[in-house]
Amino acid sequence: MEENTAVEEISRLYPAVHRRLRTSGRLLPGRDLTARMVSVLRHLVSYGPLTVGDLAGRLRLSRAATTELLDRVETRGLVARTRDQRDRRRVYVRVTEAGRAAAGGEGRDDAGRDDPLTAAVRTMTPQERQGLVDGLRALLRERPGGG
Repeated sequence: MEENTAVEEISRLYPAVHRRLRTSGRLLPGRDLTARMVSVLRHLVSYGPLTVGDLAGRLRLSRAATTELLDRVETRGLVARTRDQRDRRRVYVRVTEAGRAAAGGEGRDDAGRDDPLTAAVRTMTPQERQGLVDGLRALLRERPGGG
């Protein structure tokens, strides 16, 4: 493939892939939850009560984004926050029974079930997966401007 043709095709495909795989605000079919909310619940089912900072690290989100996400999940009665009795500055988040039921799985092993990226990768051949990973690595390695 010619360089210009590749650039045009990547420029056309990249936004479409991003739209297809973006899950942060989209409700799951038949549920009042997003995939990210379910991920919060499944992490708490797997790991038990966590601080907001620990949960943010596991989810690879900022503390602010995690706090906003927890607010939405807590409003639904799926998690509860409790202060550490020894250090009142620390707040732990735990899943409620309703949250455990809404998580729908037993934690980590099932965490990617509703994730569109996981579903898409599952349909690819091993060669297609490797080619995609290799291509993405090359794009990151060869950034213009050295940044």
